[in-house]
This record gives sequence, structure tokens and C-alpha cells, in this order.
Amino acid sequence: MGKPIKVFCDTDIGDDDALGIAMLLRSPNIEIVGFSTVAGNTTVEHSTRNLLTMLSVAGQQIPVTLGAACPLIVAPSHQGMAIHGQDGFWNFQQPHDLTTIPRDAPKAIADSARAYPDMTLLALGPLTNVAQAIQQYPDLLANIQIVALFGGKRGNITPLAEFNAWFDPDAVKIVLSSSVNLTIITLDAWAPITVEPEALTEQLRRSSDPLAHFLVNPLSGYAAAQLMFGGHRITIPDALAAAYMIDPSVGTPQPALVKVSADSGITRGLLVIGITPGEKIAMIGSDTELSDIVDHMYSDPSFNLLSAMAGILGREPDNARVILSMRPTALDEAIDQLCRSE
Repeated sequence: MGKPIKVFCDTDIGDDDALGIAMLLRSPNIEIVGFSTVAGNTTVEHSTRNLLTMLSVAGQQIPVTLGAACPLIVAPSHQGMAIHGQDGFWNFQQPHDLTTIPRDAPKAIADSARAYPDMTLLALGPLTNVAQAIQQYPDLLANIQIVALFGGKRGNITPLAEFNAWFDPDAVKIVLSSSVNLTIITLDAWAPITVEPEALTEQLRRSSDPLAHFLVNPLSGYAAAQLMFGGHRITIPDALAAAYMIDPSVGTPQPALVKVSADSGITRGLLVIGITPGEKIAMIGSDTELSDIVDHMYSDPSFNLLSAMAGILGREPDNARVILSMRPTALDEAIDQLCRSE
């Protein structure tokens, strides 16, 4: 086994984040060097108390910094509380005093990037803190890997948009327009991978790890909320992001051109993902430009179509790697590893 991967985790910790973070805390492949919290599944204060609760149960002391309380421009939504409970843990949060917790998340991320140039920044929630860190410390953030859970070719909070991208689309726009080393775990990758909640909670309950035991109650509330309108299985996206950090072989990133809609209407948070040259050209060139190229193709025998297409592609290089599918057993494997940990 090689050296553990150093990870700084930015999270809006609710129930599914909690399972993912537990996996990271107990994995011998991962060394978490710091946390920052952000509003998303619940308020940033609740997210911070949830994280401190997790660390207390886990018996670990890792630096925690309280981050953004709202998105960059749009108003904060409370819709995440329908799935995660008002406090993000379905009232199983422990009380913690936040007055001594540092509150500059961009600086905490940058300080860790300076101390650990080989670290990965794992963003489990909205990208507000990440965008601000990129704006304030562009050189430091350009040198690290960023793995973020957001977006997809379809949605869950709306038919078009995934929750994290929808919650703060302006932050996503900043991240995508920067030159950071970005891997996106999309909804397309995690949504098909589900678990049967009773089997999951029973497996956690049988574990000898108190952290696994603690997760039973929050995840029971999370499962009940997901199954409110029927069904028998649930998704746990943040746990799959953790599974990818622990074992990158569970997903294969592919280069892509990615854009986001920051409009306030129905397309808010819509992610457009171009994989093929044709998809990317359609995202870059206007109809006027592309129509002109078609006209030249028929009117000028010497016109070089491939050169024209390459010129368009060269204007906007790929800005991310996207994971659109994952190994179907990835979640079961990661849960098994957590429950076997001591």
C-alpha cells in the first residue's frame, strides 16, 4: 500500500455526506488534512455542528473551518432540509459551540494547498467556498486536484439541474472558467447505484465501529424522506464520491467541455457537457458562424472543413474531466470496507 492520499474536504454535511466522510475517516488510503463547511443541505452552522459531531464520535481531531452561509448571488434555498432534516442529521446532531471555529474557508483551503501541494480538494456540496478560494488564491488552487460532486446531463432538484450546481450556479461558473485541475462526479454516475436502506442500516448496526453505529439514525431519516413517494432503494451520492477518492478505479474520467447556466429561471444550474467534437463545436460556435462554414463548404472547393472545425475547438479547450458512470458495486465495496474497519 502506498502513501495515503491527502484530502481537504469541503462539505455541506447532511446524511449522505456523513456516510461518505465516515468512509474517508476510516480508510487507510486517505489522510484528511482539513475540513470546511458550506450551506447546502442545511445551514452552514448546522453543517459545522454535524461535522464536529462526526469527528467527536470518530475520536478524531481534524481542523474545521466554517465557510459560506449563502450562495454568491442567488438566495439560499432550504429545499435540502426536506431530505436531510432541519439540522441535516434528522435531529441527531450533538451540540457544539461554534464561537472558536475559524470562519475563513478560502484561506483554510489555500493554506492546506500550500502545505500539501499534492493534496486533493474534495467538494461534496455547493462550490461557494471553492469558487472564492479560486478567486482569492488562483495560483495555489491551480496546482492541486479538485474532485467535485455536481451536475450531470439531467437533474434531481429540477428536471434539468442537479442540486449542488443549482444551489450556487455562479460558483460553478467561476470554477469552470478557471484553469483548475477539475474532475466532476456527475449525477449520471451515482444515480443508477442504489442500496436497500434496511440492509444498509443493519450492516452499519452490526459493525464494531461507533461511527458506523451513529450513522444508523440519520440515514434512517434520510431513507424515509427519499422513499416518501414510493420505491425500495435509495441513492447516496456523497458516499460514491468518497468511494472514488478511496479507489479511483470505480470511475473513469473523460475530458469534456462543461458549461453551466446561471440564469434565475428554469435553466438555473443546468450543466451542458460536451464529450464528442460535434457536441463541443455546437457549444462554442454560433449558428451564424457554423452556417457560414457550411456555405463555404459548398461554395469553395478548396475550403478546409477540418481546419475550420479545429479552429472552433481551439477557442475553448476542455475545462474538466467528467465521470458519467461508475462501477455498479462501488458503493457496496466502500460500505463493506467501512463496516470492517476498527
